[in-house]
Amino acid sequence: MRVEVVTPVPGGFPRHSHDEYVISANVDGWERVRLDGVCFEAGVEEVTVYNPGQVQSSVTETAGARPWSCVSVYVPVEDMLALTGGQPVEFVQPVLSAPDLRQRILAGAGGAPVDLDTILVDLLGRGVGGSRPAGPRPGDPRIAQVLRRLRDDLSAAVDMSEVATEVGLSREHLIRSFTRAVGCSPYAWHLQARLAYGRRLLREGAPIADAAAASGFADQAHFHKYFRAAYAITPGRFRASTSDKTR
Repeated sequence: MRVEVVTPVPGGFPRHSHDEYVISANVDGWERVRLDGVCFEAGVEEVTVYNPGQVQSSVTETAGARPWSCVSVYVPVEDMLALTGGQPVEFVQPVLSAPDLRQRILAGAGGAPVDLDTILVDLLGRGVGGSRPAGPRPGDPRIAQVLRRLRDDLSAAVDMSEVATEVGLSREHLIRSFTRAVGCSPYAWHLQARLAYGRRLLREGAPIADAAAASGFADQAHFHKYFRAAYAITPGRFRASTSDKTR
């Protein structure tokens, strides 16, 4: 697990997802979040919780001169499973009023000793977690087939006309059905999955050029552009920060 101070590109975050659980507390200002098609607001007394793979975007604002920022705790799935004894968890309540918990999260970014496991236990104890169903549950099994197809190939952008033919739908029908079931278009979902894969490679120490190529980007410039838009940090800075933490 790790704790980071996050500042977005001006105005908020575009659609993105993470391959970890993310628990966040705003330092200044408020944000209007869209998470898997559902909207809510979070200020300076709330804590937000996101499951791995959930598609989110937000608009941020502050009343003063200081820019919006938050502190986020990133929890790898394997760490959550270790804590729960192998029981998968789905956080079903994405925002809760918890000023005390927020202060403990902010303290971690300030260098104070924080037991991150106790924060997770606290969240689970507040009833925001439950059993995670096995995989997505879209109404049309063809959408599940498309998701598997997209997950299986993160090395290049996918031709959605070909995918539509494979599952017996028109391209337009596939895009509409997928967007209703998942909360974003197939292109957006696959882009975020590729970015998450590239992010994992960077965390493991891969050179930026290798991570860009492996996750299907034409060159480092394209990877840099989309990575920064999704995670509000450049691939180089992200790789350097994770490298420093593993030394």
